[in-house]
Amino acid sequence: MNKILQKIILFVLIIVISSCSRTYKIDKEDFKLIPYSGTENLIFISSEKELDTIFLKGFDQYQVDSDPLAIFPNKFEIYRLVCKHSDPNPKYDRYLENGSLMELHSSPGSQASIEFNISLKGTMGSCNLSKKEFDKIPTTSLLIENKNYTDIKIFTADIYIKGKLPEKYFWSVSEGLVGINDNGIEWRLIKKYVP
Repeated sequence: MNKILQKIILFVLIIVISSCSRTYKIDKEDFKLIPYSGTENLIFISSEKELDTIFLKGFDQYQVDSDPLAIFPNKFEIYRLVCKHSDPNPKYDRYLENGSLMELHSSPGSQASIEFNISLKGTMGSCNLSKKEFDKIPTTSLLIENKNYTDIKIFTADIYIKGKLPEKYFWSVSEGLVGINDNGIEWRLIKKYVP
């Protein structure tokens, strides 16, 4: 009887301890924030007539622990749009693999956070917004080569490389990244296609 009681106590203890951790998932509604199928090529031209392309390579979905030292850490889901993009350092003429254009991160609240990682030749920045902050950004219009985007949200980077802070990102809610203004250079989307 003593051994059975020990096993029951051990079983209850394991359940209690393991229930201390929680897995946070991205809400299905938040996936609508990604306006891409994941296989597009995005071609941009700069105000200096230089071309650059971001190649979208699909999606990764995985979980990360909240605390690597915790015995039963909380788990957070990440859904990232993988891309191949130009090296932001202008002295290198190469593409870098396994970058991400944007990521959704689950959170203890009910809504995901969005991380934008935007890189073209000579510019790279990152911006992390909660869905609530993203929704509060007012929409405006932007005309690019006779195409009028009417659902543009404009925001700036909060993390950047080598002290260069891109002035503005132009994000169409329905089309995705359509432009960057960076230190006097304007990049605009001229073509989006699936190969």
